[in-house]
Amino acid sequence: MYFLRIGDDHLEQAVRFKTKSAALDYFRAVAEHLIRFDQRIEASVHVAPDRDQVVEYPDWVLSLGPRGGLQVQAA
Repeated sequence: MYFLRIGDDHLEQAVRFKTKSAALDYFRAVAEHLIRFDQRIEASVHVAPDRDQVVEYPDWVLSLGPRGGLQVQAA
């Protein structure tokens, strides 16, 4: 499972996705909505078999680049 943590959310608030692609699509939609209001946000994706095994250190860090492209950086 892939757990998406957006902004200052706690790990317990991370949204669960079955695929990494679904998590990235969700983040892109949220980030593009916020950018309309001149707000930028980052997120992290954590891979774990279930919510109880999610650790603080992420597998990927997500952000929108200066030209609006999705940036996915391995942590």
